[in-house]
Amino acid sequence: MSLDILPRQLKETLRKQFRAFRASLSEEAHRKRSRAIVRQLQALPELQKAQTVLLYWPLLERREIDLRPLARWLRQQGKRVALPVVVCTDPPTLEARRFDDPRQLERGPWGLQEPRTAPLVPPETLDVVLVPALGAGRNGYRIGYGKGFYDTFLQGLTACTICPVYRECLVDLIPPEPHDVPVQVVVTEQEVVRRS
Repeated sequence: MSLDILPRQLKETLRKQFRAFRASLSEEAHRKRSRAIVRQLQALPELQKAQTVLLYWPLLERREIDLRPLARWLRQQGKRVALPVVVCTDPPTLEARRFDDPRQLERGPWGLQEPRTAPLVPPETLDVVLVPALGAGRNGYRIGYGKGFYDTFLQGLTACTICPVYRECLVDLIPPEPHDVPVQVVVTEQEVVRRS
């Protein structure tokens, strides 16, 4: 595929490719791959040193990587865990709220499970943010669902940003658009890619 295609068109092509790959995963393959990625994440020094981590609650029906075991592990390590809550869709706005127990979750916009009434976690206190994506490039740019929530949230953030993706959804290059914010680390089942 030639990179002279407009970035938006290329991203749309990749988005379809990554969605199709996810849709092809059986429940068992999804579980195994998620476990492998969580093991890679647990080994990262950034996560081991972190005190406060923002991660996302997976949409399992979309075969998002299941980070629930990671959330449990982080809490067992005595770390503070937060989840994103959608505050506004125009402009796309997220805030971090403390997560202690799955029973505090309720369905929010876009079908996400959110701790909507939990205490706010100020963005400047976050040490690590796990950023969801359909796929990512080795250059640190990612393809999400196209709504721009995380690009807006990540602007000006000092936390380490980590994007877990399936190895089939890691490509050499994703051409950035002006609003895109790259992540620092991309993690697959077998590889940790650090953006230089």
